[in-house]
Amino acid sequence: MKPLRLPLLAIALVLGACNSMSITNQWRDPAWTGPPASNVVVVGISRSDTMRHIFEDTFSQQLQAAGVQAAPSYTQIPAGNGGAVQLRDLVRASGAQAVLVTRVQRVEQRVNVTPSGPMYGGFYGWYGGAWASTPNVTQYDVITLETSVWDPKSEKLIWTVTTQGIGSNDVPKATADLAQTLIPKLKTDGILR
Repeated sequence: MKPLRLPLLAIALVLGACNSMSITNQWRDPAWTGPPASNVVVVGISRSDTMRHIFEDTFSQQLQAAGVQAAPSYTQIPAGNGGAVQLRDLVRASGAQAVLVTRVQRVEQRVNVTPSGPMYGGFYGWYGGAWASTPNVTQYDVITLETSVWDPKSEKLIWTVTTQGIGSNDVPKATADLAQTLIPKLKTDGILR
């Protein structure tokens, strides 16, 4: 099996999206004292402009539904590494107190083989049953995302998590699932108001 190269993946595989998310690791800067942010700029790292727009719009809408002012970054910042100055300007102009960034960390292809149960009736019954019952083989992607929150004033990382989920093709639903997993955690951890 060839290893997947992250830069070659579109966010369709990236966010490509997970229908059920779970937090696998998390970290919060113990020195950061807040206050919790009520205004956020959302950044999705993707080579696909379409997937970036879908992610940023959907996550921003989920934040707004949770009472947090949010703006997608794509409206003023082009994709790629040349947008750092524009991102700084967008954060200042918007009054954002935090920048939330999500990127794909890893995509793993997994195979699940479920053998059939044992056959009874001696060797001849087992032999006939072995031919009749083949194992069930399924292949799926496990997507690992990293979501980080940065304090724009100090330019320091204040909170980060990795999440895992099973891949699907419904990016808006996957983004909503990610937001529904992370927003309550961000509020409980005192990162968002």
